[in-house]
Amino acid sequence: MKRGWKAALWLAAACAWNAQAAALQRHQREDVLGTSFEMIVAGDDARAEAAVDAALAEIQRLEAALSTWRTDSELARFNRGQSDGQASADLRAVLAACERWREASDGAFSCRLGALQGIWRNAADSGRGQLPDRVALRQRARAIARFEFDGTAQPLAQSPDLQWQVDGLAKGYILDRAMQRARAAAPQAYGIKLDIGGDAIYWGQPASGQAWRVAIADPAAPRDNGPAIATLALCSQALAASGHRSRGYRVGRRLYSHILDPNEGWPVAYAPSATVVAADAASADALATALSVMPIRDGLTLVESLPGTEALIVGERGVAFASSGWHALLATDGGEPAAEPERLAIDYEIPAQTGERYRRPYLALWIATPAGAPVRQLLVLGDRSRWLRELPQWWRHYGRDDEAAVHGIARPTRAPGRYSLGWDGRDDFGRALPQGDYLLQIEAAREHGGHERLSLPFRLDGTAVLQQAQGRREVGRIELRTAPGPWP
Repeated sequence: MKRGWKAALWLAAACAWNAQAAALQRHQREDVLGTSFEMIVAGDDARAEAAVDAALAEIQRLEAALSTWRTDSELARFNRGQSDGQASADLRAVLAACERWREASDGAFSCRLGALQGIWRNAADSGRGQLPDRVALRQRARAIARFEFDGTAQPLAQSPDLQWQVDGLAKGYILDRAMQRARAAAPQAYGIKLDIGGDAIYWGQPASGQAWRVAIADPAAPRDNGPAIATLALCSQALAASGHRSRGYRVGRRLYSHILDPNEGWPVAYAPSATVVAADAASADALATALSVMPIRDGLTLVESLPGTEALIVGERGVAFASSGWHALLATDGGEPAAEPERLAIDYEIPAQTGERYRRPYLALWIATPAGAPVRQLLVLGDRSRWLRELPQWWRHYGRDDEAAVHGIARPTRAPGRYSLGWDGRDDFGRALPQGDYLLQIEAAREHGGHERLSLPFRLDGTAVLQQAQGRREVGRIELRTAPGPWP
């Protein structure tokens, strides 16, 4: 498991080199991969234009190989069976990366969905408002998943039943290669930003001792002038985002997500949006798509297993889940990563009960303001929505109308006993909370039992914290204290 302090040290080391101050040269183009292109070069003023030209030439070359929208691309010909199987190194590399990510995500990410996406496009374009046959789609999706593909074969075999659609990874691959060409063309540059349609790679620094400041848009309001939900400080890292509100298939009066569940062939419902920071753009691109399909808890587990990778996942109703090192990427007003917040430990008890009809309780713990507004959910025990509704306060703030949020944090119920968890002083988006008064909220409900809620007030101001409370029946002893020693 990664730790936030390790991510902070990694970021500091990545940015800790000396750069000469110079003006940033900004270059913008339109209709690059069908969207906007922005490139900023810091340093090597004489070769900045050459770096832009090299990046654009590489993008154009790779588009001719990997585009699924151009009928004359290498991939399009391969999908039509009009290729001799002697695939280019770039096409082989992208298909191999697609398969690696399909395996790493347990099938949540897949580049094998071209035929299924074609069915949905036809349904949307026909104007008849008729949905595809769900059973037939499921059968076809699972047959596609079982197809054996050998990316090392010579020639590269292709089946008419398998139509590759690599958009979930190709833009990132192109960004990585374009950055390589740009750096080679401007060797004295000490910082380059390359952005295509919001997915971007940031190399070096924009100025000595500084990181690239990157505003993260609110996926619930993806407007060009909408407020940012976070500002990151990045250095030699890539960023990609995946959302559902601005793209999709409109069939009849309903808009369906453009991201399909590879196991069902059906658009993902109540899908979260994801922002991913990784060492390379192809990985960030693929992982952002996978996180929009995977259960949130499983997605965060995958992120935690990947070095140098962090993510912010936002549920359909705006509930946020950050990976453990996400806060280390947040910029302060000075442009540096945010400092470590105050850390608290929480001990809670599930009391033993007598009786033959005993059922383990559903339980939720979260941090709120004195007025009751939630700022950070910490733990939910019980992963069935039907019974989670028996926690009305938590359900009203976090669970209602947001199945993704429920499954993002919910865990199985626990047997009676004493347990511990921690709070890092941050909100659901990973932002450090200001000093002040807060509430630890605990709510429990049990089948054949009762319902109980406790509010434990405390102050977050840098001084030692020790607060205790005792429940009546469904909740036992609760203790909130300053965590000693290294954070677990």
